[in-house]
Amino acid sequence: MPENQVANCRLDSWKEIAEYLKRDVRTAIRWEKHRGLPIHRVPGGKRQVVFAYPEEIDAWLDNEGGTDATSAFPEKKQQAIPTEENSSAKTVQSPVFLRRRTILITGCCLLIIGLGGWLIRPRKTTGLRVVSIKQLTDDGHVKGNLQTDGTKLYFNMVEGARAVLASAPMSGSPVRIIDTPFSNVALMDLSKDGKSLLVFPYEGIGIEGPLWTMPSQGGPPHRVGEAVCNYAKWSPDDSIIACVHGTTITLMNADGSNTRTAAAFSLPVGKVVWSPDGQRLRFALHQTSAHTTSLWEIGVTETGNPSQARPLGLGASCCNDWAWTSEGKNFVYTEIDAAGKSHLKIQTSGPASHVYELPLNIGTLWTAVPGSADSLFLMISSAYRGELLKFDTRQKTLQSYLPGVSAAFVAYSPDAHWITYINTQDNTLWRSRVDGSEPLQLIRPPMEVEVSSWSPDGKNIAVMARAPGKLWRIYLIDREGGPLRQAAEGNDSQGGPSWSPDGKFIVYGNVDCQQTQNCSIRRLELASGKTEVMQGSGGLRTARWAPDGQYVAALSLLTHELMLFDLRKQYWRVLASSITGDNVHWSNDSQYIYVDSLREAQPIIERVRVNDGRREAVVNLNSLQKASGTINGWFGLTPDNMPILSRIFTSSEVYEFKWAEQ
Repeated sequence: MPENQVANCRLDSWKEIAEYLKRDVRTAIRWEKHRGLPIHRVPGGKRQVVFAYPEEIDAWLDNEGGTDATSAFPEKKQQAIPTEENSSAKTVQSPVFLRRRTILITGCCLLIIGLGGWLIRPRKTTGLRVVSIKQLTDDGHVKGNLQTDGTKLYFNMVEGARAVLASAPMSGSPVRIIDTPFSNVALMDLSKDGKSLLVFPYEGIGIEGPLWTMPSQGGPPHRVGEAVCNYAKWSPDDSIIACVHGTTITLMNADGSNTRTAAAFSLPVGKVVWSPDGQRLRFALHQTSAHTTSLWEIGVTETGNPSQARPLGLGASCCNDWAWTSEGKNFVYTEIDAAGKSHLKIQTSGPASHVYELPLNIGTLWTAVPGSADSLFLMISSAYRGELLKFDTRQKTLQSYLPGVSAAFVAYSPDAHWITYINTQDNTLWRSRVDGSEPLQLIRPPMEVEVSSWSPDGKNIAVMARAPGKLWRIYLIDREGGPLRQAAEGNDSQGGPSWSPDGKFIVYGNVDCQQTQNCSIRRLELASGKTEVMQGSGGLRTARWAPDGQYVAALSLLTHELMLFDLRKQYWRVLASSITGDNVHWSNDSQYIYVDSLREAQPIIERVRVNDGRREAVVNLNSLQKASGTINGWFGLTPDNMPILSRIFTSSEVYEFKWAEQ
């Protein structure tokens, strides 16, 4: 799609598109459905608004799309498509006419752009060069959500398994933790005067919560209205808050009053950023099924109508993060390409807008925050590596497990002689003996894998995996390797598989479903490949079948409850509440379920007894909070019920980056 379009060079309805084609609306719709006519849509509402670009339609007419569409007209190469209204007379427009029309429209666009460029006459830029890059933090922790007032840095930092608030001066002095009453807290914004932070507390993996403000140097927080957000941002003058929740953008006054819907879309909305003048909002729409993100813009006065949103056309791999530069002239964003390489780019403003890449090659780029003119503060991650730790429940000690292997999501064969695991450095699936010997790579890039599970007879492995741009699906593979076989029909996004004891069924919970509110637990019949939603499982995820076959356990994202489904009686019951992790593991005798939670703001692994719900702490992870590395969100269980943890030695550090034109 062209990156910069003049408004009058776009066809903004089916009527305009049909008129351009010299056909009726029904034909244009049919061509888009069956022959690939290039039509774009603004996601939102039940009737999505369509638009098209004349040059894309012309290219389609000249290539295979047009050939298919005009196969009934052998004279297509000499004559344009006749209108259906005059089909009996076969009245046609000559290609000369079509080309003149295209030239006129294109010329109009170029004239407008050229006139604007002549009036503004910006200094010609041939590229950008690095002036300096300075590391400001060096504490080895994972960080995120960077904010700055020009004198101090504010960010989230991961301590063990918790997200806390922290600050650091520009001088690079030691990081200081900001006390809050919350177990986990997400930093959203910093006020213009640098005195207040906009945050929300959250539990578990469902990262959303009510908005609060608090002093940037620490102090009691204050609730902002009743809104629940998974992203929020103050306007440039701090008078309005834009709140993202699921598929909706909401605007409210800074005190939480006068809440109104800005726009509702059919896709989940990501990070939102205000334009420097406070008149526009830029935001991301996430296509979860294809795992792609597109960047859009809408005027604040146009809110309430998603059809007014305009695509920015920054490319399919855009963006990890983005921000306006401090003077408000340019737009900076980071992205990661298909090969995993990071890119830092700047889009200049004005009629002669252009995208330049800032030459930087150091780790993985995530956050970009504006500094002074021609400077940025960047969050850059180091290489990803980790180690496994096993907690000996008898000796009450942590021991190194499979040393030298950066692994997670370990699963054991029924005879406990073999394991599968995920190599956390490239997300590939491996099989080996329990001591790590005789390793065999089962799945290679570009496939990405996560949870695996052995069949009861030990011959097959079910794995949650996805190809680039595709949904998570459950695949089957022989323990000795070979081709992947998709296990089920349908197009839902499938989570970690869990086998029935007889090997005939698999249960799983949906993933990538929270924002669209279509999570459920499904049972897959392997012989037919058909799936069915288990009754009463709406809003549940992470399903695991008991070894004795009597129950299926699952987690509720909304209520943070551990749920138990009695397969004989066919009903769900609450077994435990306040379960904030995303791990469910059955003991080998089916008497206990192991889960992870926060207790008094400290991460623990505990077990819940099935017959009465009695809870018992197994591992307190507080001792690992101050240690180097970060505890992965996953934990496993050995055949003799000893927890396995994955500690990641990846850090995110803050850098100040300055550039200049050349």
